[in-house]
Amino acid sequence: MCSICGGNYPLEEIKKASRTMIHRGPDFSGDYEDVGIALAHNRLKILDLNPQSNQPFTSPFCPHLVLVFNGEIYNYVEIKEELKRQNIPFFTQSDTEVLLHSFAHLGERCLQKFNGDFAFVIYNKRDKSLFLARDRLGNKPLFYALEKGKILFASEIKAFLALKNYPFDVEEVSKWLLFGNGDLKRSIYAGIYNFPAAHYGVFKEGRLEIKKYWNLTIKPTKYSVEESLEELQSLLLNALKIRLRADVPVALSVSGGIDSSILAHLALKLGGDVRLFGVSFKGLEGDERKFIQQLQSDVKQEITLITPSIESIKRDFKNLINAQDEIFRSFSLYPQFLLFKTLSSSCKVVLGGQGADELFGGYYHHIGRLLYHSFKEFQNRIRIYGNEAFKEYNFGLKCALRDTLKMKLFREDNKESIKKLQKLNLPIPSLEHLLERFLPDFNQGLWADTMVFNLPHLLRYEDRNAMAHSVENRTPFTDFRVVEFAFCLQDHLKFQKGFSKYILRLLLESLGSKKLAWRKDKMGFGVPEKSFMETLGFTYQSLFDVRVAIFETLRGA
Repeated sequence: MCSICGGNYPLEEIKKASRTMIHRGPDFSGDYEDVGIALAHNRLKILDLNPQSNQPFTSPFCPHLVLVFNGEIYNYVEIKEELKRQNIPFFTQSDTEVLLHSFAHLGERCLQKFNGDFAFVIYNKRDKSLFLARDRLGNKPLFYALEKGKILFASEIKAFLALKNYPFDVEEVSKWLLFGNGDLKRSIYAGIYNFPAAHYGVFKEGRLEIKKYWNLTIKPTKYSVEESLEELQSLLLNALKIRLRADVPVALSVSGGIDSSILAHLALKLGGDVRLFGVSFKGLEGDERKFIQQLQSDVKQEITLITPSIESIKRDFKNLINAQDEIFRSFSLYPQFLLFKTLSSSCKVVLGGQGADELFGGYYHHIGRLLYHSFKEFQNRIRIYGNEAFKEYNFGLKCALRDTLKMKLFREDNKESIKKLQKLNLPIPSLEHLLERFLPDFNQGLWADTMVFNLPHLLRYEDRNAMAHSVENRTPFTDFRVVEFAFCLQDHLKFQKGFSKYILRLLLESLGSKKLAWRKDKMGFGVPEKSFMETLGFTYQSLFDVRVAIFETLRGA
């Protein structure tokens, strides 16, 4: 991974902005200038460590194009072979060159061929245009600002703040404080915008036109359990295989949960040289150590376990906020920050199980929608989880209400937080924003979490946590083929016999981890929010208070 920066600004300003992102690419910094345009790049060397692949990148094949690129095109080997059959030459072993030559040959149609996590900009010397693009799920960041016919783009918000004092967008701040998320197209800074995932844009003569190139649709298809298992394992194996391509050491973060345990088994099945890491806070309720130890026994490979104390948040709080640039929902991302910090001394690439919950229905609010519509599964769930099943069912019931009744409940649920917003002299966002989060249909709920509410923010957290420590993160479950397949599965393959993520559990059992496959709890990176807040000297009543503490720290930075 790397950082990119540029626009129609003087080179010295672009270089100043780029220097704020050196953590994303400490191995080499390069720049380019033409009349009215400047580009800068910080490189983290992962593929083809040769200096020939440094950026901004140009090629004798298409000398009129200049590329700055953050990310990886994982299927670059296959694309390269296809292009070579069409007599297109290559001079390096990098995916960067494959990207540029693909664009030179196919234009925006190259995006349909790319399987990767990317954000890139290509400058065309002939017509003075910029072509911007971002991957389908938004794994890699890209921000931009437009002002008086000028564009500035960068991988992180701190690059913009190095050049100008952008005020907070108080409406977006209020959304983040109240809801734990905001508008995907906007940032919390007025004038700094998030380039949308699955889109490309052309900036020319002072105007930016943005178009979508990929749509995720829900199309349930009749698959038998056997067919589903075979196809899912095949897709995940290939998604993992191409994500193991690296010329540096690779790590896998594991929690003893279903998703990362599947990846651990498959990585070993592929014969990949992967080091396993886990994290658990010492002596706290919800410690996943026993599950990590179970996985270690199952895969017969050592897992390095990181065991920080609560006190570590004092040391890392401001660094965590600086890495994220914006408000984040809770401290749940902190263990991941610590994990990447530790493994960065030995590995430059880390894989993880992000995305599986959104695709296969792992959260209580996914389950609640299904339980409300299936009394049989509600009974099955009660047999396994008892009263917890009623809490899930109540969420499904809430989703099924008329919008007027939902709004009444939203007002009651958020009454105390709204009072706190008023004391902060911040605007009260419309609670109608929540209606989209309480759709009654199970698959619509999964789609919304995958594309809008949950996964985009989790991918942001993971990218910033990794890159803060000069580590590249990769998430096989967000391979677009796996995502599309997940939305072809019928409900009973995602939830059955009272168990969520049913097909994933069957897969994990078949790989040799039966105990982990049918574990009945879900922790993920569980964290003691209240203890963290007290350690930092803040009062804690709800996650709203965590987000206020983050915002106040950002505001005082």
